[in-house]
Amino acid sequence: MTFAFDARAAFVDPHRGFGRMVRELVPALAQLAAESLVVCVPAHASIPAAWYPWSAQTLKLRRPRRGAFLTDGLAWAWTARRHRFSCLHLPAWGVPAGVPVPVVATFHDATPLLFPTCLSWWQTKRVALGLASLRRATLVHTPSAFAKRQLGLLFPELEARAVVVPHGVHPRFQPLPTPTGEFVLGVGGGEQHKNWEVILEAYAQPQAHALPPLRLLGAVAKEARILRLVREKRLEGRVLLSPDVDEATLVGAYQNAWALVFPSKNEGFGLPALEAMACGCPVLAANAGALPEVCGDAAVLLPPEDPKAWLLALVALQQNPSLRLDLREAGLARARQFTWERTARELLEVYRAAIRRASSAR
Repeated sequence: MTFAFDARAAFVDPHRGFGRMVRELVPALAQLAAESLVVCVPAHASIPAAWYPWSAQTLKLRRPRRGAFLTDGLAWAWTARRHRFSCLHLPAWGVPAGVPVPVVATFHDATPLLFPTCLSWWQTKRVALGLASLRRATLVHTPSAFAKRQLGLLFPELEARAVVVPHGVHPRFQPLPTPTGEFVLGVGGGEQHKNWEVILEAYAQPQAHALPPLRLLGAVAKEARILRLVREKRLEGRVLLSPDVDEATLVGAYQNAWALVFPSKNEGFGLPALEAMACGCPVLAANAGALPEVCGDAAVLLPPEDPKAWLLALVALQQNPSLRLDLREAGLARARQFTWERTARELLEVYRAAIRRASSAR
């Protein structure tokens, strides 16, 4: 058997959730099935050093810079036949027509359809068509039971073909013996559903003055809407903005944060919560989306629309050091349950199940 994995997202969208998932998953898959795995990358990609030790076959794809979605089906049909793929995993962007082998597609969440975005009408249409194209998949991988239910609400016929395989966390996310606890951390994008407004509103209250400063890391730190709110609420000295982030900066931020706040209204998984836990950082997360499922009892879950609840939770954390210690220990234990090796092992079984399903349907 030859399992092909479309790894282009690791190069095209390296800092978004599915790009990071792909980057972590490829070496885990290769470690378990190097002789059976073909990793498909953009033609001019520089292969990450972490992928080399496992010696999986790499296939460089040539696609046009514009309108690639119009030719992807024909290109995959030619590539799959030429290289005799047994199964193809498409972890992003949907399933084009005409792929001649069993396809496993990943559904992350329905956020672009449920929340306002800055996408143009055409980009929104593209997203909707991409989600609808999941009907062509032999099996659909979802990272959480919540994502599977959301998929079933959008496309009821797909829920029976959906398989839950959670994401993992890399061993580089590990705690420091003595973290500094310098700031409250927020990590991620600045889209509307990320809901940073509730945290900024909490920090604008007088009770928040005694809390550590808020550090926003990643795309949220350069989102115009967020920058405007920081100015309007006079939080320039209380909110630290770090838009440029590499992996070492991210790990260091988790390790030295006093707590992570994750107020998102809709996540198909919520990788920052898990990575923070693995670094020994206490987590306060929204009681929404897949976050309760991912966090379990190892985080403080809060209503996403209630700034006062977030403020009181942060104050309680400050006044009760034993609560922070309990959350740190519970988070470390929770994070140990999620590994990319486990994700890869379970996905390989999904690939085999897709091949069996396609064979029985002939």
